[in-house]
Amino acid sequence: HIIRTKMKTYHKIVALVGSALMLGSCADYLVREPQDALDPATFFSSQENAVIAVNGIYNAALEPVKGRTYAIDFDCMSDNMYNYSRNQNTQEFGQGTHGSSSVYALNFWSRGYRGISRANTLLAWLDHCYEITVPATNIKDRLRSEALFLRAYFYSELIDFFGDVPMYLEQVDLADSKPRTPKAQVVEQILGDLEEAAKYLPVTYAAEDTGRATRGAALALKGKIELYNGMYAQAAETLKEVIDLKDENGALRYDLYPLYRELFLPQNENNCEVIFDIQYMKNAYSQGLTHQLYTFTYEWNSYCPTSALAESYYTKNGYPVSWNAETQLYESADPAFDPTYPYKDRDPRLDQSIIMPGTDNGRGAIFLPSSSNHTGMKIRKWNDYTETEKNNSEHNIILIRFADVLLMRAEALVESGTFDEAEVRGLIDRVRQRPSVMMPKVEDIEGTELDANALRAIIRHERRVEFAFEGTRISDIRRWRIGPEVMTDAYGYKYQDVRLNPPKYIPYKVDTRSFNPNRDYLWPIPQNEINTNPFINAPDQNPGY
Repeated sequence: HIIRTKMKTYHKIVALVGSALMLGSCADYLVREPQDALDPATFFSSQENAVIAVNGIYNAALEPVKGRTYAIDFDCMSDNMYNYSRNQNTQEFGQGTHGSSSVYALNFWSRGYRGISRANTLLAWLDHCYEITVPATNIKDRLRSEALFLRAYFYSELIDFFGDVPMYLEQVDLADSKPRTPKAQVVEQILGDLEEAAKYLPVTYAAEDTGRATRGAALALKGKIELYNGMYAQAAETLKEVIDLKDENGALRYDLYPLYRELFLPQNENNCEVIFDIQYMKNAYSQGLTHQLYTFTYEWNSYCPTSALAESYYTKNGYPVSWNAETQLYESADPAFDPTYPYKDRDPRLDQSIIMPGTDNGRGAIFLPSSSNHTGMKIRKWNDYTETEKNNSEHNIILIRFADVLLMRAEALVESGTFDEAEVRGLIDRVRQRPSVMMPKVEDIEGTELDANALRAIIRHERRVEFAFEGTRISDIRRWRIGPEVMTDAYGYKYQDVRLNPPKYIPYKVDTRSFNPNRDYLWPIPQNEINTNPFINAPDQNPGY
């Protein structure tokens, strides 16, 4: 499954038509359907138009800020990254200074309800498309399931970040409003919709429809939501279905892509590991990632990896590395570790995710940071940085991939309290031993007969290094309730120090941060929604805002 706007030329066109049709702008920040748009009774008159409408729901997944992607922005709000620019509206979330008027929360809220509104319109009028004409191939059940899947996707994001949210399951008028629905009730609706969608969504599509929601996408999202909401036994079972899912030829549908670095490059899109992503079109500046991803991550250095993230990658022999404030050196129990060159011979995913000082800069030269490199490092993941591609690419942002499913099942098994330790180790090992990574197996470093606490720590470490810059860290912090522990001041390396030979890696503070555990696990309901929704008032705001 994949959220996609690039479904060959026909789908590129209808996605834009669907976008214009399904939603105009309106003053109400819930983004309810305006009634001065095209008459639904006229538009929903054929299966072809139903497809156009569904494509409009997919199009709602695109970010509202051109050239930005939530996946990378979210890491700027975590301990993985620092964004020096206040203009991009992420810095305040990392610092803990955000509030109900924060632009980013408003954009994210509006984007979610925009997609929900389009899905509800399609679901309300889908049957009408078949009352006049009878298509040769009826795909009504599939279209309905795509809409249910996408509505569930948008609601899953809203409840993760905001908690209780108004739940709309029908097409509504601008004047319609609802109070916040308890999160548990929204979760129940989401899981029911995904279970229903999985019945009718295909495992794969023909080439012309590559990118639409699949059965694997519905099951993976269902398992993720179950895990995130403490339904551990159910999550483990659902995620096992994804692992065991087979295509029409009887072959396993998903597997790890052998090359970690290449997994995130456009020439390898739609590979065997991708389950759920947002795809972008080449040469379409309006979609953002063709130019601005390169600009933000490479030229402007807006997205800066922290030293805490770099430190978290083990040595290639599987040993952790830590900073010793007394000696002002890094240290490790690895006999081969050299404190003079602490980032030599580390987990290969470090070099494949971060451009460290003294490594290839993506263009065949050695990277030596300048004063514009606020932490002394750049992001390598997602970009190829070649002159020919920097303004002309189609980087797809992966939201769920098979490695995520493996580690989520491992976590669900451990948290359920009933697990086979060997199976959990095996799930972790599959991720660690991707051919281009080949980190030691758990039993070779951490041992065997591990209890839940030990396995939990291993899984949490693995998630951080495996999914850096993919937007999962912010939800992991929330789910594990580790905010005060990790959301401390952000550190990097001074460019003058790491340009030396040998380099001096001495962490220095680049950003002052704070985390209020009584407030910051949820984002504030946007003030604009409080101002326009009579059922949500100041006392209904999330605590602390």
